[in-house]
Amino acid sequence: MDSRIQSIIHLLSCPDDGTHLSHTNNEVLCRDCGRIFPTVSGNFIELLPVGSQPLPLSSSEEYRRAYLHLFNDPVRDDSPALAWGAEELAAVSWVRKRQRQVCAVSPVVTRGVRPDQSVLCDFAAGAGYYTRAYARHFRCILHCDLSVDNLNYCRAKARTDNLNNIVFLRIDYFRPPFRDSLDRIICFDTIIRGGEHDRLLLQSLIRSLRLNGGAVIDFHNWWHNPLRRVGLLPENFSSNKSYSRKSAEALLNNVGIKDFEYRPFYQEFDARRSLVGLCRHVLPATRLVYSVSKCDSSAKTLN
Repeated sequence: MDSRIQSIIHLLSCPDDGTHLSHTNNEVLCRDCGRIFPTVSGNFIELLPVGSQPLPLSSSEEYRRAYLHLFNDPVRDDSPALAWGAEELAAVSWVRKRQRQVCAVSPVVTRGVRPDQSVLCDFAAGAGYYTRAYARHFRCILHCDLSVDNLNYCRAKARTDNLNNIVFLRIDYFRPPFRDSLDRIICFDTIIRGGEHDRLLLQSLIRSLRLNGGAVIDFHNWWHNPLRRVGLLPENFSSNKSYSRKSAEALLNNVGIKDFEYRPFYQEFDARRSLVGLCRHVLPATRLVYSVSKCDSSAKTLN
């Protein structure tokens, strides 16, 4: 078995029953339910639950179809693929904004980590902008996604960049293969479906963290484009959900997250330039970024 998988097997649990996973030869297995999880190739494991998550009624039909398609898509080892948001497909301006957020939140994500010990888990990691940028700060990165194409795309990029400390996990973030085991999680551009979807996702993140572990997450700020939200300009956010700071923090409290720190992100400007300080007083933030911690109260709320 790949040494990278061996080094993180203690973090993994069965997505169906929560039992700690074991490894024997080239197999990852749950000794309780008997499931064997395929190691697709080297550092790539498929860790899906037996069945898909019944989606809340508030989810759009478009999202339901996309979710079921990705869940039922057969795994393909290393097939040529382009991820959603791949730099080869996206506009240069869009890629630049994404890279600005990677840079802006890096001090929060890497705060207090030890490169020889710490593990970072990226939920809904997509094209891997964060995974690849933060790899040198951590002993290991868990790049987690439901999309086979996203996973294969980032695997190819990691090889090109000679990044050897990334393990690729195909997971369903509603029932992830982690139970109270992760030190640090990031989840960006994903808490956007609203209602029960976002509540379930946040609960999954907190359950995955060990006690006193931390996550860095973001919400799209409703006030960044208020004219679009009230219909005075064409809507460009489809059926997705944006939040005010008040509603974002109400959701955090609703799922038992009491320990959090707010940090606004302005995608239009380089965070390293002094102009950002002025913009904070003039323009609304693009993203509402929070670092959250799993404390005793949040753990009890989820049990």
